[in-house]
Amino acid sequence: MTTLAAIPDSNLLPYIPGYAIVEQLYAGSQTIVYRAVQESSQRPVVIKLLQQDYPTFSELLQFRNQYTITKNLNIPGIAHPYSLEAYGNSYALVMEDFGGISLRDYTQNYSLSLREIFRNCPTNCRYSP
Repeated sequence: MTTLAAIPDSNLLPYIPGYAIVEQLYAGSQTIVYRAVQESSQRPVVIKLLQQDYPTFSELLQFRNQYTITKNLNIPGIAHPYSLEAYGNSYALVMEDFGGISLRDYTQNYSLSLREIFRNCPTNCRYSP
């Protein structure tokens, strides 16, 4: 089975039952991330998928662990996961969509000073002017 998300340079979006995919947010070597709407509640969500059609046991375990760890975190700026759902031979990690944009997209439209970068770092970053 080849998911549409795995086709390079494809404008086609994957079909995930119960969700209307709006746009692709990110595609990396391991994962691909989409903005979507949960059809039953009309709630905006972000869905993270593994790139591989047949991920290894280790990749599946790591993806599940990511869900397990983050569902118990309550840290501002970290998307809260709603569910981990079966998707083909893998999982779909469904998370809250708080309307954020990637740093790459942001810096294409705005420049950031070093001070701004550190001010907007996650809380575990330290900066002393």
